[in-house]
Amino acid sequence: MKLTALLIPIVLLANACTADTDTPIAWDGMCNVTLSYTETASAPRVFVAGAFNDFEDGHDELVDDGTGHYAITLRLEPGVYPYKLVVHGDGAPEMWRLDPGNAYRVYDDGIENSGLRVSNCAQPSLRVASHAANPDARSWSAAIEYTGNAAGPLQRVLGELRTGTSSRPLTSAELTTSAHTIELDLSALPTGKHVLKLVATSTSGVDSEALLLPFWIEDTEFSWNDSVIYMVMTDRFRNGESANDAPPSDASHGADWQGGDFAGVRDAIEDGYFDRLGVNTLWLSPYNVNPQGTFTDADESHLVSGYHGYWPIDPTRVDSRLGEEADLQALIASAHTHGIRILMDLVLNHVHEEHPYFQTHPSWFNAGCICGTDGCDWTEHRLDCLFRPYLPDINWSNSEASEQIISDALGWMERFDLDGFRVDAVKHVNDAAIFNLATRVRERFETAGTPVFLMGETAMGWDSSSGPQAGGNIENYGTISHYIRPSALNGQFDFVLYYAAALQFLTDVDGRGLAHVDYWTAQSMREYPQGAIMTPYIGSHDTSRFMTLASNPDLANSKWDNLPPPPNAESYDRMYLAFGWLFSLPGAPLLYYGDEYGEYGGADPDNRHMMRFDDALQSRETAQLERVSQLLQARRTVPALRSRRSRTVVADENLSLVVRGDGASSCLVALNRSSSAQHRVIPIAEELVANGRALTDALDASYNAVITNGALVLDIPPRSVRYLH
Repeated sequence: MKLTALLIPIVLLANACTADTDTPIAWDGMCNVTLSYTETASAPRVFVAGAFNDFEDGHDELVDDGTGHYAITLRLEPGVYPYKLVVHGDGAPEMWRLDPGNAYRVYDDGIENSGLRVSNCAQPSLRVASHAANPDARSWSAAIEYTGNAAGPLQRVLGELRTGTSSRPLTSAELTTSAHTIELDLSALPTGKHVLKLVATSTSGVDSEALLLPFWIEDTEFSWNDSVIYMVMTDRFRNGESANDAPPSDASHGADWQGGDFAGVRDAIEDGYFDRLGVNTLWLSPYNVNPQGTFTDADESHLVSGYHGYWPIDPTRVDSRLGEEADLQALIASAHTHGIRILMDLVLNHVHEEHPYFQTHPSWFNAGCICGTDGCDWTEHRLDCLFRPYLPDINWSNSEASEQIISDALGWMERFDLDGFRVDAVKHVNDAAIFNLATRVRERFETAGTPVFLMGETAMGWDSSSGPQAGGNIENYGTISHYIRPSALNGQFDFVLYYAAALQFLTDVDGRGLAHVDYWTAQSMREYPQGAIMTPYIGSHDTSRFMTLASNPDLANSKWDNLPPPPNAESYDRMYLAFGWLFSLPGAPLLYYGDEYGEYGGADPDNRHMMRFDDALQSRETAQLERVSQLLQARRTVPALRSRRSRTVVADENLSLVVRGDGASSCLVALNRSSSAQHRVIPIAEELVANGRALTDALDASYNAVITNGALVLDIPPRSVRYLH
């Protein structure tokens, strides 16, 4: 049986005056909301059962219009209600069902339900009817529909334009109104991001909820598929303002605050560091206030401070050890001027025990075991175990907690003009956390057609003993994919690809060469949902540094003592080759801070050294930075390197040649894993690359090749990359 559904859970459809009604109507505190459902099998009876009717089956029946389209209009007070559809007579074993057309979730007595959000029809409402940007003319326009609801006709509209850290009211030429419509027409806008904010007031003096319209004016249209994400661990990046440095504590070596701040990140943006590197998205580590003092690490014998930001003790305030709110706003404004997007690292799984929510709302938290201890498996207890005893685990089945924490997240995005979230520890929270967050974010911030990026972290492994269709990889791909959909995350970190492919660049083990890498790369392109924007990576804040894994694997897990030394020369070439592969993949690949020049380190916190720049780099690191930047600039300028279209020509232990993109704009990505130069004559089918086509290496303009007699003569140095286009 196939089910389809259409649900309008948050839009008021009735109990509303139109904008041309002369006077507001008396409001009885109830609002109309319509649920719709489509059944394509037999013609059953369909009911809705929820908190509004004591979950009584048979009380409220949806009416079939004769085509299998069912609907019901309910009169409810504004609020959030759990409900399920109850379907009789279609032969399916389960009558009580989550609404397939509504991703929003609400728990009732620990049971997952669909969630019906009823807006307040005492307020007027605003809806975007159309919008258009003209980058060449630096202009933007929109038409907004006004509905008075119970509040009556439109009296006035206040409009404000925010650009960076500045804001101004809209002029009468930019904002005009009629009885039903608000017209916006702005021109001579500077390059960068802008946010319009509109509040309409009815003749009865009732304000609408503020409508936010974020949009960009830029010469080249941005796509999240074109992004390269750079993780900034703010405290470890650059010290731009010594006045906010935290005093030393009793934290173990490497686990204390080191002075990086918002001012330092902003300095790097304005110095052009990220522009030269070829990065267009920054993922900032969490910046909620974290506790003073230190707390025990998982080994119970070392003390760690909250420099990393993952122990929030306040839902809305910025940690002053990183800077003030104005410093963060200035950082983001500067990034937007450079066309750089900003992602906030959003911690949804837990808070620190000093957090006011834990103090005042203990029912919002699980009383669970400690993850990873005896009888407390990370997977079996993923929804209720505590990461550490001092990190209370949020109970997302509590609707009050869910609504409040999502409201806090929306507040961060609005106050700081964020472009998205990196969502921490996705599989450790109920589905409601992800689906509800995504629903609310998109309702609030995609009003002008500018996509918000929601990137998740669902840590999984790789079953090396089986293919992707057998054994553990079904679970690995499936768990990651579960949260990727239009109503949830845009994409996730590709943990399977990290273990299956990225780590194979570390050594020359037979059977784990480029044929192996090519196979698992292709699987990632197949296994995740259509349209997913995945984030492949070769290093992160949760992994030992690639350089140490390559040069000193026996010390890669060291974190407190016997720490790994600087890497050997060969490791730079291995990492360069891995980057050549990474930056030729579709999606939004990750670059972990410092990896661009070959920073080394063992396990957390040794993988979080203070970032080094300029004269602090050794000559070998400077050279590595230059050639990694060259890879990224090539990715930016050669669109085929970002294409999902991929066909393998050769993939063996030491050489791979993959055609990315289509036709005359395609690019041939050649990787040589061997410690020796390769000279190959490689047949290439005419339908892949046209005979006679001349190719130039985007990484070495002096290297040229021509497809002659259906073959490519390829010369490639040891452990190197060519992007032939």
